[in-house]
Amino acid sequence: MTLAESIAEALQHSPQARAARFAREAAQAEADRDRPVARPTVTATASGTVQGPRVLFPRPEAPPATVLPEGVGWLDLVVEQPLYRAGAGAARRRYAALSLAAEIDYRKTLADLAQTVRKAYLDVLRAESGVRAAQDGLAAAQQLQQLVQRRIEAGQAKPVDAETAQAQVAEAQAGLTQAEGELALARLAFNRALGRPLAAPVNVAPLENAPAVPASPDAAVAAALKGRPELALLEQNLRAARAGVALARAEGQPALNLRGEVAEQTPRAFIHEHYAAATLEMRWPILDGDKTREDTREANAEARRLEALLEDARQGIALEVTQAWQSMRAAQDRIALAQAQQRGAEATETVAEKAYEVGRGTILDVEAAQREVRAARERALQATYDLLQAAADFDHAQGVELGVDLSFAGETR
Repeated sequence: MTLAESIAEALQHSPQARAARFAREAAQAEADRDRPVARPTVTATASGTVQGPRVLFPRPEAPPATVLPEGVGWLDLVVEQPLYRAGAGAARRRYAALSLAAEIDYRKTLADLAQTVRKAYLDVLRAESGVRAAQDGLAAAQQLQQLVQRRIEAGQAKPVDAETAQAQVAEAQAGLTQAEGELALARLAFNRALGRPLAAPVNVAPLENAPAVPASPDAAVAAALKGRPELALLEQNLRAARAGVALARAEGQPALNLRGEVAEQTPRAFIHEHYAAATLEMRWPILDGDKTREDTREANAEARRLEALLEDARQGIALEVTQAWQSMRAAQDRIALAQAQQRGAEATETVAEKAYEVGRGTILDVEAAQREVRAARERALQATYDLLQAAADFDHAQGVELGVDLSFAGETR
């Protein structure tokens, strides 16, 4: 399984991806609730009343008319349609911003998930390399143990050397056991990130080439300021907040509504059984107890808060990109240093082994040389995966994720 395939599977099957889709749906539903469209309200009301005593109205030449019957039924249907509301343009801008923010937040979650999968993928590769290094260390310790045993049998070494060699084998075996445990945990974490059963087999493809380190982080910083979903999300929230300021100011403006009503009811002396009405109503809150002023003040404060957060986020993202770039450079230098140290340690190991074979060295010299070789190999291995992880952080800091389309960034400008 390649890295791209791993990310694609996680985006389809991970519980985090499913949760993000439902969160997007909920956010869109909340935005649609205040969508500025012509949506009339229709209310139907039915009621029945038992009352008494009956009240009659006498008529000279006819039977008495009922003014208060003992039983009353009423069915009412009311339709209301707003014809004009101040701030319609601001409401449309706010809806568009909130709708796009829901999509951006969803894609940001996918980008974070892709970064999690990438880290889990690298952790599996790192752990597999650790197991191979531990196996090589165990094999080397066992070969040394066999050499020591042959020299003891030939009378060229002391029996105490066998104890030293056995201790080195035991240490190498303990290192292998630890490395195998770390690999098992890394595979469990990888399966969890992909939404797979934890016990599912894991077979990841190695990464072919080490990433190149740019000469400068400037281009990456510029890309991050355009592509990071956090900035796009803050920009849309700020756009919605500024539209909210206009809406708050419009609260004190007049509104025009059309209201229609049809009713069927129990006939009485002064009330007909059929009733219909159409009303054109203008509402103008001339005095609203400073509600408009306070709502506008609150909306202004929220917009200014988001402006400050956006400024801080831009600076933080620039710093994050630079830190990831510095980590790549440091890892690259550590790789070169560890490789040079490994070559030197391997040469020292060869000399120590030859010296021990001809009786000019001790088993402790060989053990120390082998230990330094293993340490140098481990440093080179860790530095290599540190470079890969720093490159992943560098891409993530720019808003670039393998398998995740972040082309929405251009829609925010």
